[in-house]
Amino acid sequence: MSNALKSMVKKALRVAAPGAGETPAPPAAPPRAEPPVLGHRPGIDRVEYGSAEFEACRDVSNYSVEVGGKTYGLFFFCGHPRSGTHWMDAVLKLHPKAFITGEYRFESLQNALNDLTGKFWHACHQEPQRSAAVAGFRRMIKEILGSSSAMRPGAEWLGDRTPRPLRVLLPGAPHFLIIRDPRDIIVSWAHQEFKNGGFNYTDGGFEAEFGEIREQFLADPDFFKKHPEALLGCERWVKRLAGRWRRHMRVDMECLKKIDAGLVEDLPGVGPWNWQARVHVVRYENIHRDPDGQRAQIYRFLGLDPAEAEPVSDETRTSPRIKEENPHALFRKGEVGDWVRYFTDDVKKWFKEQANDTLVEVGYEKDERW
Repeated sequence: MSNALKSMVKKALRVAAPGAGETPAPPAAPPRAEPPVLGHRPGIDRVEYGSAEFEACRDVSNYSVEVGGKTYGLFFFCGHPRSGTHWMDAVLKLHPKAFITGEYRFESLQNALNDLTGKFWHACHQEPQRSAAVAGFRRMIKEILGSSSAMRPGAEWLGDRTPRPLRVLLPGAPHFLIIRDPRDIIVSWAHQEFKNGGFNYTDGGFEAEFGEIREQFLADPDFFKKHPEALLGCERWVKRLAGRWRRHMRVDMECLKKIDAGLVEDLPGVGPWNWQARVHVVRYENIHRDPDGQRAQIYRFLGLDPAEAEPVSDETRTSPRIKEENPHALFRKGEVGDWVRYFTDDVKKWFKEQANDTLVEVGYEKDERW
């Protein structure tokens, strides 16, 4: 490593001993540990949640739309950013009777709905205005998804691919949730954040620590391949990304519990919310290892015949392995276990302090001894 790079990494690490008059850094916080959310490993011990027998699932009008005299079913594909949602988008499109695109970001509409109906001084907090607002919200989602039928008129299912938490926006609708090793997510996510100057980079104010390193990466796509220790060389950076993954994953598991119970609950400040739906959990590593077997399950979950789908290929970006790594691209590498290259002992320590409890719960490690 050059002296200039050492200086940049040292700046990010903030590891210099305190000088005279400086306050020593506070001791490290103990690792976060909360009771398990599910008590089992989603996508390993169980793959499907919810039930086709739920009232909302039996009524297909809840999650279908008519366009030009044809009725289309509607579904959702969710997951954490950089967990493989774009790859699964391409895999689903291999079937002639499925079409999916994104990111729609319908949660923006849900946030607006919650604001509209959630404040007691708003007229839509009361009935019948509240029910009319919820019906309008769901109708808007259906019509927006329905408009995508023009892109594949022969489809039977139209989907939304958005990396978001698993919240039921249309009761009864089929959902997919993809889960990936968070350490691989963080490596991929950090590359993307450096490339785009993304939300975590800008909102977290990381320009001071990483500005020079980012310039090097933008000038040389292979910079982090040559200097892997520079990608995650800041405790605050690692803990922000790990913490956001942990929070997202725990929300997803809470949602799985509610969906599995067919819950209709009264949310404070929002009102009644229907969680009845069906969910198929996809493990990134499983579909990487067995793409044909795993995608067959995905198609069958929608009632589609896997034999009608086109084969995976490099041309359609559906093969598990990318021929050539491009650190600046949306599809960067797609490798399982790539995190080992970038996780120094310090990075492991920081990650464990922030998210090891949830890493263990979802089944990527047995304990903290990794």
